[in-house]
Amino acid sequence: MGGRGAASGISDKGRKYGTEYHSVLKKDNIKFVKYNFGSTTSPLETMSADKKRIYATVNNQEKVKFITGYTQNGKLAWQIDVSGKGHYKNGKKIETPHIHIGTNHVDAKVYSLNKRQRKIMHKVLFAWYNREK
Repeated sequence: MGGRGAASGISDKGRKYGTEYHSVLKKDNIKFVKYNFGSTTSPLETMSADKKRIYATVNNQEKVKFITGYTQNGKLAWQIDVSGKGHYKNGKKIETPHIHIGTNHVDAKVYSLNKRQRKIMHKVLFAWYNREK
């Protein structure tokens, strides 16, 4: 799990790959991670061999904030914002939860969740809130 530039082994913040996040739970193909430095951000890439892996980023309040999926080469493909502010697209507000496609989080690539994406979100939230503590 890495930040910007992590594929080179060092992120744009000078941090070694694998030091920005730590795993807090693994359930099926979902890995729950927490960011080690400041405000919660989602990993931009992964070196996981499991190409169907989904990451759920947990904030300091122990709530799932982001759910992310990656391309075959480990780059961020999509991100579901579970909480946070909505976005405007063509003058229409897209409420949270919503999905961003790609790494550029401009409003043009933000959409309401479809049935499949909502199912993924519910699976992740169910796994997190029903975990053994």
